[in-house]
Formats: sequence, structure tokens, C-alpha cells
Amino acid sequence: MNDSLDHLTNSTHTGKTGFENLSPAKVTLCLLLLLLAASLVPFVIQKSNLLENQYGLEMVAKSKDYTNPEEFKLLRTRMGLWTSGLTLPLLAVLFPFLIINYTGLNKKELGWNNSNLLFSIRQAILGVITLIPAVYLLQLLMVKIQLLLPGQHIADHPLAQLGGEKLMGLEWVMIFCSAVIGAPLLEEQIFRGLIQPWIIAKKNGVLITISCAIFLGVIQFSDDWFKAFSLACGDRSMENDSQLQIHITKALGPLLFSLLVSIVIIIINKKNRINSAIGATALLFGMIHAFAWPSPVGLTLLGMGLGMAYAKTGNIITPIFIHMGFNCLAFGMLLLQTTKA
Repeated sequence: MNDSLDHLTNSTHTGKTGFENLSPAKVTLCLLLLLLAASLVPFVIQKSNLLENQYGLEMVAKSKDYTNPEEFKLLRTRMGLWTSGLTLPLLAVLFPFLIINYTGLNKKELGWNNSNLLFSIRQAILGVITLIPAVYLLQLLMVKIQLLLPGQHIADHPLAQLGGEKLMGLEWVMIFCSAVIGAPLLEEQIFRGLIQPWIIAKKNGVLITISCAIFLGVIQFSDDWFKAFSLACGDRSMENDSQLQIHITKALGPLLFSLLVSIVIIIINKKNRINSAIGATALLFGMIHAFAWPSPVGLTLLGMGLGMAYAKTGNIITPIFIHMGFNCLAFGMLLLQTTKA
């Protein structure tokens, strides 16, 4: 336990890691370089005519028709599977090489080490058994609460919208590669391997991170904020007031949640830097997925569990394994839903 805590805290106390010298600009640039690498995959897919060969010219043309954004939304989601299914595993492999070469951090500092491997695996199995049911119960509760609010707005994850669709075998492979393999590998390296120890090492790391999380909660619902403002400034009618209430409810949910959690994190930060860093990282992780509200509430809890598991073991394998278990269950439920349709 002490070894794992040293792994997370030595950057602030002993100066043994490079996190204390890692500037926000350098972290941001690393992530931008990763996005640049990600942009190469759609380019290759386009040049290879992969989508045309799988779906035909007519279907590809329809997916590019945004005259009515909702008309071919599912078709665009299906074609996007190829990009995410190929991109996320690729970026997961590239990430440690990019970070190591650009920042000077080593593999052990990023959580890749063989020490206490059996302990790390046992903690991962324990996390799968205890954490995942709690997250799903919280998500179920949030859905029930959300359905009581005006508009009964539940935003499904794009992959969940494919439930009931007759997908090709290769499309299922792409979903698996994206959700079960690529996303956990990449996200855990970014959030638990890089951001969480960076927050601990930086005096203002917590404030920077929760500010980004709050911003994400606002910007992803900018359309609802704009519509609410327009309706508030326009003619008042029963129909307009109803729409105003719906848009305000949709926009305020993520904002209020992120603000409330941020206040708790700031209070914790006065006493325990590690716990506040875990909370701030978890909140950022949850609000990255704010588009699928209210699932970020459960995902923030998941992020806290993942962060605690990493703090306990000091091995990135532990949160990756738990995250894979969470996404694997979601994948199985999607597959079952499609089979029953």
C-alpha cells in the first residue's frame, strides 16, 4: 500500500518523477498530437473506399446528407464504428510511446510495471465484482429520476442507439474493439496514468481539472442553453414556456452536478490531495461523456473507483481491467438486446 502511495505522491514530495515539471501546455499538446494521429484513420478509411465496399455508394452518400440531421443518424453511427474500432486501439498503443518520448516520463511513472502483479489483478477482480453493480444501480436510479423531469430526456450513448439494429459481423467486431478494448486501454492511460498523478503533483491541478469538467458540462449542452435563452427572450406562450422548461432542465443537470461535485472536491483538497485528485479526475472522466446524460453521474462513481484502485496498486492494469469489465457488460447487454429484437 505504501509503495503505491509513493508512486502517486513522490512527484510532490521527493521529486522522483517528472509530473511536477509537466506543464498543462505540454499535456494539452500531447493530447492534441494524439488527436492528430487519430485523424489519420478516417483519412485512410476514405482513401481505401472501405465504407463504399461494405455499404455501397448510395448508403455512403446518404450518410453524408445532413439536410435532416436525424434522418440518417443511425447509418452515420454504423459507419463511425469503423473509425472508432480502428482508431481507439491504435491510439492506446501509441499513447505511452508519445508520452514517454515527449514528456520524459517513464513507463513505471505511467503505471506500467510488473511489481505486485498478482495483487493488482486480485484488486481488479474485486473491483469488477463490487464497483460495477454499484455503478449500474446508480445509473438506473438516475434514469428513474430523469424520467420525472420535464421532457423525460434520456440521452443514450451512440452505441446504445444501435440496439435492435441488424449489424454485420464486422460491425460487432468494431464495437468490441472500440468499447471493450480500445476505450478502456486509452482512457485509463490518459485519466488514471497521466492526469491523476499530474493533478497530485501540481498545486492548482485540482482547480484546473474541475474547471475543465464544468466547462464540458456547459459546452456539450450549448444548443440547449441557446434555445432556452432564445425562448426566454421571445414571445411567452404555454408551448414556449414548456419548451423553455425542457431546455433549461437539460442544460442545468450537467452544470449543477459538476458544480456540486466540484465543491466537495475542493473541500476534500484542503485535507487530502490524493483523494481530491481521484475525485477531480473522475469528474472530468464523467463529464467527457456528458452528451449521454445522465450516465456521467454513474461514470463519475466508476471513475472514483478506478482512481482508488490505481492509487492502491500503482498499476494501470487494475483500472484497465475493471473498465474493460464494465464495458464488456454493456457490450453483452447490447448484443442481447439486438438478439431479442
